[in-house]
Amino acid sequence: MLFASPEKCRAMRDICVARDGVAFIAQPAIPLGWRVAFFGSYEPESREIFRTVLPVGGVAVDVGANVGWHTLLMARLVGESGRVLAAEANPSVRKRLEANLELNRFRQVEVIPYAITNAEGTVAFHGPDADDSDSGNGYLVEDATTGRDGTIRVEARRLDDIVPAARIERLDLLKIDVEGFEWPVLQGAEQTIEKYRPHIVFEYDADYASRGGGTPELLEEYFRRHRYRLFAIGRNWAEAVDPDNWPQCADIWAVPAN
Repeated sequence: MLFASPEKCRAMRDICVARDGVAFIAQPAIPLGWRVAFFGSYEPESREIFRTVLPVGGVAVDVGANVGWHTLLMARLVGESGRVLAAEANPSVRKRLEANLELNRFRQVEVIPYAITNAEGTVAFHGPDADDSDSGNGYLVEDATTGRDGTIRVEARRLDDIVPAARIERLDLLKIDVEGFEWPVLQGAEQTIEKYRPHIVFEYDADYASRGGGTPELLEEYFRRHRYRLFAIGRNWAEAVDPDNWPQCADIWAVPAN
């Protein structure tokens, strides 16, 4: 069974596992849950960065929180004196996130039920059900018919509106994983980034980036203007991003320069 694919694990019940000091309800039929249940982690390199930059009493924002795998670690790291804002637009996935938070009794996490982008309003969102193997791949869509192929309507907000409303006094980490719409999230967070200068970990996938318009050129200029250095995260390493040769698919660590 250890080598069975997630698709072959549909008959298995959810498994509550203890990892990194938290309890997590892993769904073996979902790729993320399958990795956690059978191999003990998911995106461990990014999690090492979280451990490095998040102090007790710190503040993190998790955009695209999914079922809370990273949110839970953030909450444990900042402790009861810290705060985590966890944004997840997909309602069924958000219920799983809330269940994981309740399981750990993390009161320092505020769930944000919005799609985070560069404008306020109501938007179309491809939101697979939480039990679907593709549930982690929700994303904004244009000109879609509500109800077709899992498309729903959700409220959208900018981080530059959400963060002031939350009355936070610091921001140590901003993580963004929204299936190609990382660029609109960054566009709607200019004031937040300039004020707090958090470490930023975001996904860049050339196959998805065109959804939100985030070209390497735009991202390079954005972070240069905000005085950040960019590193591509790999297994046990992070190397500076070459402006002329961006990785095809990687988590990018944006480090505020002095």
